[in-house]
Amino acid sequence: MTAAESEQSSGRQQPSLQQRHCWLWALSGAVAMAAVQPPVDLWWAAWLAPIPWLQLARAPVSLGRRDWLAVWCGGVVFWLAVLHWLRLPHPATSIGWVVLAAYLGCFVPFWVVVTRRFVSHARLPFAAAATVAWIATEHLRGWLLGGFTMGGLCDTQVRWLEVLQTADLFGAVGLSGLVMAVAACLSEAITAVVAASRQGPAWPCLRRTMVWLAVAGGGLVAACGYGNWRLASEPLLSEERLDVLLVQGSIDTELKHEPGAAQKVARHYDELTLAGLETDGSPDLIVWPETMWRWGLLEIDAAEQLPAAVVTEALRETAEEELPPESPAAQAAARQRLAAERLESLSAFARRYGATWLVGLDKQVITPRAASGVRNYNCGLFLSPEGTPLGCYEKMFPVMFGEYVPLANRFPWLYRLTPLPAGLTAGTEPLAVNVAGFEVAATICYETTLPRAVRSIVRDLAAKQQRPDLIANLTNDGWFWGSSELDMHLASAVLRAVEVRTPIVVAANTGISAWIDGSGRVLRRGPKRATATVRAEVAADGRGSLFLVWGGLPTSLTAVAAGFVVFAGKKWPRKPEQEPVSVVKQVDV
Repeated sequence: MTAAESEQSSGRQQPSLQQRHCWLWALSGAVAMAAVQPPVDLWWAAWLAPIPWLQLARAPVSLGRRDWLAVWCGGVVFWLAVLHWLRLPHPATSIGWVVLAAYLGCFVPFWVVVTRRFVSHARLPFAAAATVAWIATEHLRGWLLGGFTMGGLCDTQVRWLEVLQTADLFGAVGLSGLVMAVAACLSEAITAVVAASRQGPAWPCLRRTMVWLAVAGGGLVAACGYGNWRLASEPLLSEERLDVLLVQGSIDTELKHEPGAAQKVARHYDELTLAGLETDGSPDLIVWPETMWRWGLLEIDAAEQLPAAVVTEALRETAEEELPPESPAAQAAARQRLAAERLESLSAFARRYGATWLVGLDKQVITPRAASGVRNYNCGLFLSPEGTPLGCYEKMFPVMFGEYVPLANRFPWLYRLTPLPAGLTAGTEPLAVNVAGFEVAATICYETTLPRAVRSIVRDLAAKQQRPDLIANLTNDGWFWGSSELDMHLASAVLRAVEVRTPIVVAANTGISAWIDGSGRVLRRGPKRATATVRAEVAADGRGSLFLVWGGLPTSLTAVAAGFVVFAGKKWPRKPEQEPVSVVKQVDV
């Protein structure tokens, strides 16, 4: 008896078999997809995990409102599970955790809609439709509202070195597409097997099964073949190495002010650095994590008129002490003196270490051009062994709602609605500093989760004849208390290293600090939520990649196609007699 007949015989509305199965597939898909991500981390099962959601996309009947609600809820459950660590920094971030999961959950029904439209209107085979739709969905997720890329299917494959190499073709999104393509082919094979068991004749369906299994296997073989070829093209090991000391402290971070915290953090990292120097000798470069030097830099705009009392105090016992405080010469001398005071302690530490030092810290720029009177930057400062500043990188891609609130640069009162005391201003250009003959570029925190960010930094520096030989990422993951966020953040750095074929070192407070080569190997790593010093002997890679050439252009075309079939689908006639299932229409979902 069909669901419609059951409803007619009972004389009242009953949930259909389709609806019950829709909830089953949606929630089982959420569990399967979450299980392949940290902390469960069954990464090898990622090639099978999308199958429940694929069954939703191939449903042979139209989905009703309750069905779409089930699909969205499946997406929300998945993201709540994967992003559970967003609850940890502050009670208010629990609200953000739920809101972000609700937003990201919308991409699952979007993918289902696009897949079904590609089948019914564009006449694509189901496996191809699901793959292209998934690539489009992950591309949009990584672009809209600044982008969120963690938790993709690509992240699960950072251990499979041969398959990982395909990320230099179409980026991490293309690798996700490969995983989905194999899963879609396996879904087709399963559907054919079910059809053979229910309908017969068995041989045509079993033949389709073998065809889809062959396609899935062929895709994996091709990916591994490409990966082996790229690994064989690695540059020969050079005797020229950059000796890097990554300093990993373990200080949990909270959104509250603790008296004496700055001194405690500096002492903690200083002791670890000296211990690392004593054990392995002096390196070429020492790297401290993000904001682990708590006394920020200060710059004062020449247009800012300093109060007379400030000028007088700044110039006390100097040659300019007798100048009128309001005079241009006194104002300029006071600005210079105030900025230099912030550098004195940093320079003393650098001289004591006797090596180039890259340290994470904040910077304030006092300027009347800002609505609040001040601009805040998250920076990485390079200091020479003599304590001279070599360059200061200002984070170019701050995190929306995590580091700034949209429009708050014009309306500073918006920060009163959040736990953030103030927002960050985005930097405008990348920086590379020559250290022992190696060009070293800095990135900060979640910039390694954004493919376009790392690609633009490498390309912009290459245009200045400063292509990085090494990217140093400064991270403070102390907000997340040793949770699975650390694993996901490290996976992002691995993917970026392969995409741009550039070694990356990560210095992370509470972990995971790591040395990653241009092929994505994690050569050394620190522990979680524990102290460590990680020594890296980095060799330049220098290879190019297609992703560096065209970036997200190919995947953006799939997003354009997805948008077209979604918004133009009602005016675009469906293929006659076509339903979104490729092997057999009668298979129940």
